[in-house]
Amino acid sequence: MTGRDPGERDRSTTPLELLYDLTYVVAFGAAADELAHQIGEGHVGAALGAYAFAIFAVTWAWINFTWFSSAYDNDDALFRGATLVQMLGVVVLIFGLPVSFEAAADGGSPNNLLLVVGYVIMRVPIIGLWLRAARQDPAHRRITVAYAVTIAVAQVGWLLTAILPLPVTVVVAALVLLALGEMALPVVLERRRGSPPWNAGHLAERFSLLTLITLGEVVAATTAAVAALIHAQGWSLAAVVIIASGLVLAATLWWAYFLIPSRPILERWPGRTFAWRYAHLPIFGAIAAVGAGLRVATAAVEEEKISVLQVALSLAGPMAALLVMIFVTWSVLMRSYDLTHVPLLVLSLVPLAAAVTVPSLLGATGPIHPDDGTSLTALVAAIALVALAGIVEVVGHETVGFRHTMRALDRR
Repeated sequence: MTGRDPGERDRSTTPLELLYDLTYVVAFGAAADELAHQIGEGHVGAALGAYAFAIFAVTWAWINFTWFSSAYDNDDALFRGATLVQMLGVVVLIFGLPVSFEAAADGGSPNNLLLVVGYVIMRVPIIGLWLRAARQDPAHRRITVAYAVTIAVAQVGWLLTAILPLPVTVVVAALVLLALGEMALPVVLERRRGSPPWNAGHLAERFSLLTLITLGEVVAATTAAVAALIHAQGWSLAAVVIIASGLVLAATLWWAYFLIPSRPILERWPGRTFAWRYAHLPIFGAIAAVGAGLRVATAAVEEEKISVLQVALSLAGPMAALLVMIFVTWSVLMRSYDLTHVPLLVLSLVPLAAAVTVPSLLGATGPIHPDDGTSLTALVAAIALVALAGIVEVVGHETVGFRHTMRALDRR
């Protein structure tokens, strides 16, 4: 474990990394399920807080492993074994997510011992791997030891917030400080002690593949929503529109994300990788939350106690966040703040605003009933308008924005 070549061209993701990613997609799906359930129960604020905590915990552990494997993946038996143990930790963490959301709904801390145990199982092997790299790669010993110590200290902090009888406000403040500290320290450490030999192109591919797999959550949630509608009233025009809108959502989100030329930019300017990787924390969360919004639509049809407005907000909110983050990521990565993209962004947000206003315009203010034509029409219109926002983003960028992307690349 002497380090990979950071300048290696065409470095690709390994089958082990793909297997590892699958457990994280399950974690994203579990967090989205809990978010949808708690929104349906009316605990919106608590659900969003618990969801943010879950997404950070899951994504940050994935980033830690990806950062290490990009630099030191030698694919030997010890590395494979450590990776499989981390996958076990993800599974344990998933079982802790319902406890986290329930506690938050009751006014408690989203952190809990089961979740932390899963996190410990995930992070102890990566600490060992950083120490192994420190022993076998003397040229990068200072930074690899620093990473091992940082993760160990942070993990002790996560554990203490779960076992100490502290007030909820103190625990939440400590969790926020721990999260900010874990994000800031790698930047400081690598500036002062040098970087491990991570490969920027490989990192771009790893993040894009997890984005791609996470989009499967949107497809799965679309299928669930349509299945609920079909079970309630059989095949109908509404079911066809919803499944088409859900697939359009997944396709346009994929298209919009890959309009960002991440790999060529990061290979040319690796120093931009940190800001780019942190932008993916809300990106992953927003994609999974779009799936949660579709699951809220499923619950609305099945349980008949959720309004169209709640469904519209559950979809339009994460969709807006995702479109904004794509714009921000493009701007930060390209180091170009082309004002042409601002009208495109605003134009793509217009259908989302319309989706939120549709229920009141159609008079669908109560819970959704499958046999109520007005509420069902409003539901279909809201979901279709959210999908339209993705179409506007893609068509606008392909017809206008892409030329500006190419000019920004040429200038650099």
